[in-house]
Amino acid sequence: MTAYDSALPRFAALVERALGADEVLTHTFLRDAVGRLTFVALKPIGDAAIEMIRAGASDLAPWVDQNTPVASPEDLFDASLADPSDSFPEFIDGPAFHGFVRVVERRVVGQDWLRPPAEPISGDPPIVVFASHKGGVGRSTALAVTAAALSGAGYNILVVDLDLEAPGLGSMLLRETPPFGTLDYFIESGLADVDEAFLDSLIGTSSLAQNGVVHVVPAVGAQSEANPQNVLGKIARAYLERIDESGKTVSFLDRTRSLVTRLCRRMRYDAVLIDARAGLNEATAAAVLGLGAEILLFGMNTPQTFAGYRFLLAHLERFRPVMSGEDDWRYRLRMVHAKAHADPKAQLDFRTKAFDIFSDTLYDVEEGIEEDAFNFDYENVTGPHYAWPVLDDVNYSEFNPIRRGDQFAQHLYDRTFGPFIKALSAKIGLVL
Repeated sequence: MTAYDSALPRFAALVERALGADEVLTHTFLRDAVGRLTFVALKPIGDAAIEMIRAGASDLAPWVDQNTPVASPEDLFDASLADPSDSFPEFIDGPAFHGFVRVVERRVVGQDWLRPPAEPISGDPPIVVFASHKGGVGRSTALAVTAAALSGAGYNILVVDLDLEAPGLGSMLLRETPPFGTLDYFIESGLADVDEAFLDSLIGTSSLAQNGVVHVVPAVGAQSEANPQNVLGKIARAYLERIDESGKTVSFLDRTRSLVTRLCRRMRYDAVLIDARAGLNEATAAAVLGLGAEILLFGMNTPQTFAGYRFLLAHLERFRPVMSGEDDWRYRLRMVHAKAHADPKAQLDFRTKAFDIFSDTLYDVEEGIEEDAFNFDYENVTGPHYAWPVLDDVNYSEFNPIRRGDQFAQHLYDRTFGPFIKALSAKIGLVL
């Protein structure tokens, strides 16, 4: 029996034998909602090739459609399949097939992961996403301390909590919770557009900020705190797609991008800090792919960290540009070594593992690549594998700046977060 992972490479090899290597990229493979594959011919192919594909498909069950292993867009009653821009080139590197194929995926959930990384939002300040594969790595703590440090330098900062299942930034930064949070935004905007008054009700002002302003949009607002029995029901519906008045599908990613854009139009912010949900959830796709943001990938030096990021970076590899340039989205990635030991050897070990997964996925390491390719030596501090360390510090093991204001004191956080904050500020063009 053919398994999911080998189905597409083996099917692509079958089509290559039937049509020739030069013809594979002129057609499309459709993977339906359950994962079953059909070869979609975008121009006429010979009867002999069709019969060869049909005959070979019997060995690829259950992951190749046995009733319709090869079809035209008209056969499938789906005119959108005829548009090559509806597919994306996926690189396959395996014993059965080596090269690019064009794939259209149909998913019930996870559709946002199929969208290439978006360009930065025009007119918006720098956006930084704090992401992690696992929770408990100090990601939210680093975000809160960064917001405090930047406000202390006189900058106005917007903080948005997109970790709907494990909200925390509101309690870290706000003494008084606003009526609503991002969870309410996704619920209310799922049925109708929200107005400006509703956006006002999402924002709280942190009293812990100094010099500059820190506005916080928590995940959960005061209304949800007063009605906790409804929170799980809201979470179950928050990620649902919406159909707008024109019939267009509006996904969680679309609504996330709209939220950040509209918030940034209401006040001049110098930076936006986004707390993404841990893991590879749909909400993670919205933050990582949808905002054109700088992406900080937090992780501890554990096997789980690098196993998880290998999954993520291998998926992102399908969007790797053919030619690199200044606008290459890969330059916006950066590993962060969370809860790092002060021992340089431990930090070196983390960097080595990060270098290995970037070399295996997103770095252009093939022979004969251009000089401006996206590739970095191991010791190149500008490479995304060259992790920024955040040292492990018992003073931040129980982080509660509302009760312990000294956790936002510069003399205390500098020794733990100082190098990280300086590196991040320089990357987004802010001077401390």
